[in-house]
Formats: sequence, C-alpha cells, structure tokens
Amino acid sequence: MYAQTALRLCHSGMDSRALYAFEIFLSRIGPNACQISDEGAADVALIDVDTELGPYLLKGHRLLYPSRPLIVTTQAPGGRPDPLTIEVAKPIGLTAFSAALTKVRRLLPPSAISLRDVAEGTELNLETIPDELQITDLQALQETGTAHTRADRVLTLRQMEERLSILYVGSMPDVDLDNPTTHTTLFYAPENFLQGALARAIAHAREIDRPMRINDASGAALFLDPRSGLAYPTRSANAMRALAQLPTRGTVSMARLEPRDAPLLDGLVSRPLEALEWDLALWASRGRLPCGTHLDHPIRLHCWPNLTRLAVPPEAMRIASLWSRGSISLRETVRVLGVPQRYVFAFYSACHALGLVEQISLPSALPGSRLAPAQPAPPPRGLFKRLLGKLLGARLNEDATD
Repeated sequence: MYAQTALRLCHSGMDSRALYAFEIFLSRIGPNACQISDEGAADVALIDVDTELGPYLLKGHRLLYPSRPLIVTTQAPGGRPDPLTIEVAKPIGLTAFSAALTKVRRLLPPSAISLRDVAEGTELNLETIPDELQITDLQALQETGTAHTRADRVLTLRQMEERLSILYVGSMPDVDLDNPTTHTTLFYAPENFLQGALARAIAHAREIDRPMRINDASGAALFLDPRSGLAYPTRSANAMRALAQLPTRGTVSMARLEPRDAPLLDGLVSRPLEALEWDLALWASRGRLPCGTHLDHPIRLHCWPNLTRLAVPPEAMRIASLWSRGSISLRETVRVLGVPQRYVFAFYSACHALGLVEQISLPSALPGSRLAPAQPAPPPRGLFKRLLGKLLGARLNEDATD
C-alpha cells in the first residue's frame, strides 16, 4: 500500500525558479514517486548542504525531527551524519534520486503510514495546521461543525499538539531530576545563541537610540527597530529556526542600520520584537533551562504572556495558571501537571526571556532543598541587557552549553 503512495517531501531554501525545475524533475521519476509538502506534514526533507546555510539547516532539521529521513545533496559525499541521512552526489540524476527515495521508504516506520492515511481521510489534516496557532484558532477547530466526527477532531488536535511539541519544545526525554549527573543536559546558555545576540542588539539599539541589524554568514538576517517594537527578518521561518537552535560561535554580528541599508528593507514583513524574542528563546531552549535556574525555587509569574499573539507551546495555559499562585517550583510543576519536563522548561525559558517570571530565593540551609548545578544567578534583565550592550557582543565567540 505504501509503495503506491507518493512520498511527501519538503525542501529548504529553493526559490520559485528552482522549485519549478525540481517539480519537473520529480515528474520524470514517476507520478506517485514524490510530491512537494510543507515541513510539518513531510515524510522526508531535502537539503542542499553546499549552501551557506546548508549545515545549519541540516542540524536544525535533525533537532526538530530526529526520526525523519533526510536527503542531502552535496558535491562531496561521504560525510553521512547519521543513519537516517541519505546523501546524493551532484549533479543529481534521476536514477540516483529515485534510489534515494526507495531508501527513504524503507526507513519510514509503519506508524507514519497509518497516521498520514487517517489524516487524509478528513479535511482537518496536518497540512491545514500552521506552524503558529493562536488560541482563537484552537477554539475554532474545537467548535468545527457536524461535518466531522468527534474522533476526527480529537485525532487532529492530538496531531497538532505533537507538531507544536516538536516545533517549540524539542524532543528531549525526561531525566532523573534527583540525579545530579543528569543535570548537565537540562541547561543552556542563552547568550551563546541567536537569542542572546538579539538581546545584545536590542540593548545597544536602545542605548544609541538607533535601529540595528544582525548579520549571519550570508549577510543581513534581521533588522531591529526597538523604538517601534518591530523586527524585519530577511530569512525564511525555517532558516531562522535553524539558526536559532544552534550556538552562534561567532557566526553572527551586529551593526547599526545605515541609510544605505534602506533598500534591503523593501518588501520585508515586520513582526513584533516580543514575538521574535519569544520564538528564539523556545528554539534555543528546546526544552532546557537557562543556566543559573533552580529546580526547587518557587516561580513567580509577573504577568501572563500574551498567548493570543505568541506561539503557544503545549500545556502553556495550565503551566501559567499554576505559576500565577507564586508558590510552586519547576520540579513541582512537572509533578503536579504530569507533563513532560520539556513542556515546563521551554515555557519557563520563553517567559524568562521576556522578563515575565522570576524565582523566589530560598534559604540555602532549607532542609531537602535540591538545586541545579551551581551557577551564578542571572542579574535582572534590564541590567543584564545594559551590560551586554556595552560589551557589544563580546560573548559571541564563547562555546555553548550543550
């Protein structure tokens, strides 16, 4: 049955002309061999690793979809990063690409077939679910009319939750919070990611009262105007997510926006800085906590995140409701809600990036207090940004906490 079903393939970085040529190429392989799909519903991804962003897209996609087969095209095959990555040497021929698709079919688990077939049996399938969902969208889906059965809606909602989980909180499994040796996997250093670069750029922009730009290896990636509270990404959502998930290690820089940069802004779509900071924190965190976070200090939620305008990670409403009481720790939040640790930790990281939460200090001699590995507690967000703004990105070359 599956051999007669077209594989769903998503691509990264093709412009309209290249995509048109690629679709003609696919049609020559066979009518049911492969079809272009969006990222969330794809069976396999195609990535050209010879481009500037190729290595980032490859690593970022693997972080988002650890069990998805990948086809990578390269002029220098032989790297084979993992068993699920299939290399195709350039120039790409029909026989070689067809053989790669055959390998993909063998790698796909049977569960992927049944899930997709069920989704195709209703109009509410994965392709209709956008990367970012607002609360009103969720309510509308729940209130869908009688054209769909309750089982259809429940299945779609579960698929949506799973997709949101991968997109915004990663796939890190739970670890034993009572075992100090496992704590090294729970923390990350925000300043070593695009999240930290954005914080430094915003701080400096406010200090000099001028817009800023953040550059990656290919040029301008972001334009920032804190005075209007807007950001102008030049990269696609997929490329931005890939960049945000990996340590920068000196690959990004910032500079003042100059008059000669004005043509680069033409045609760019703005988005609120707050929403960008939120997304970058979720993507960098991938279910981890900022260094210096304590597992047992109570969380105080200063104000609710505006979840009608921000990406809503799984269980966000329940977590925020629990924290609004101001008397429960991260460890207890996981236990009380009975949800994966990454749901709680990623949501905390995003709220922390916007200054919406703080931890209430406890006496160090409190019996039974179990803390995260000793790390210097982060200073208040305002002071932290001002100091980093003065350093002008001096930490960009530091190694990341894995």
